[in-house]
Amino acid sequence: MKVLLSAFACLPNAGSEGGVGWRYAMQWAREHEVVVITDISRRAAIEAELAHQPLANPRFVYFRPWWLRRVPLNSATAQVLYQLWQIALLPFVRRLQASERFDLAHHVSYGVFRQPSLIGHAGIPLVFGPVGGGEDAPAALKRSLAPLDRLREAVRALLNRFARIDPLLRFGLAGCALILAKTGATARALPGGFQRRTEVALEVGTVQRAGVQARKAPAGRPLRLLYAGRLLGLKGLHLGLAALARARAKGADVELTLVGNGPYENRLRRQATRLGLGQAVHWFGPVPQDELFALYRQADAVLFPSLHDSSGNVVVEALSFALPVICLDLGGPADIVTDASGCVIRTDGLGEAGVIAGLADAIAMLSCDSSRYEHLSAGALARAGELDWGRQMARIQRLALACVRPAGAVASQAGQAAGP
Repeated sequence: MKVLLSAFACLPNAGSEGGVGWRYAMQWAREHEVVVITDISRRAAIEAELAHQPLANPRFVYFRPWWLRRVPLNSATAQVLYQLWQIALLPFVRRLQASERFDLAHHVSYGVFRQPSLIGHAGIPLVFGPVGGGEDAPAALKRSLAPLDRLREAVRALLNRFARIDPLLRFGLAGCALILAKTGATARALPGGFQRRTEVALEVGTVQRAGVQARKAPAGRPLRLLYAGRLLGLKGLHLGLAALARARAKGADVELTLVGNGPYENRLRRQATRLGLGQAVHWFGPVPQDELFALYRQADAVLFPSLHDSSGNVVVEALSFALPVICLDLGGPADIVTDASGCVIRTDGLGEAGVIAGLADAIAMLSCDSSRYEHLSAGALARAGELDWGRQMARIQRLALACVRPAGAVASQAGQAAGP
């Protein structure tokens, strides 16, 4: 079968959206002919990878309309640039379809439901997603965000409400044979008429790590927590630092390494100083993926108190390194982490003080209860096996293939692929 993959973000050896786009391309290419359309800004990184490791399949097409060629891709321009890119993509794909004759199109990035792909109107059955963006946090957990972040959160909530009547979104969704939502919250945020063609499917998966085994509880040293990602208000690190200080005040021997940067860095540094955390917090900037993986191996657990991440690459990576995860019961991490693989902190009906107390109790427990820590480490590794990329993609591909093939044929192919 011939598949067109739409991945505005697609980068080898990367995390986040770019890494997801690359992973989906490689997974589809295992059994099907694949053409990937990505933004022209990805060309240098992809061609460098292909020079090192040539691939006949997938093929890459780099697209950017001429009237957007001079617009730089950065945090200030990304959303507007992407939406205009998507609008211009439809006539381009119609021309491409005339020569290539695709059987299926799959849109994977950007993965926000409010930003529709229109290529389902190019005469190709379209699978849209997995997409997120419908997740939210209780207002009580946003009170200590910076004023500009509170405004952004309010605007985001309004946009999610407007999405139900947005004509461009409805037009895009009308061209979809299948919609994949990262979480139930996003599925419920879709306009009602389109929920019937929606399935919930995690966006991310795990890979097996060489030499990783369930961990022993640390002895004679502090428990090492790790956070990796952008330093943003919605990541909840202000709650995490307060919880760390509270756990240490109770006698927990624990420290935290922060990997990444962002607009909240100075604010978080001031908070850490005010809380007296001093040498208990280690600050790293962004690091290459291989260095991040080395930090996972040195850590004991991952702290990820995000307020509304749709998925969480960091979370599945942590599980694959046998690291228990401390997170909130919000967004994708709550679907990924189980009670056997980490600590999911309840937020319903609680304000910031209650959530901080819950996070602090979880940190202290991992630090002081060796038996419980080792049980969760083993559970993290087991959960990683359940979320293996192959399993995740097999389900998504079964759902996608059902859009273009009879159910019996799809089941037969799935059985052949599984083997005896």
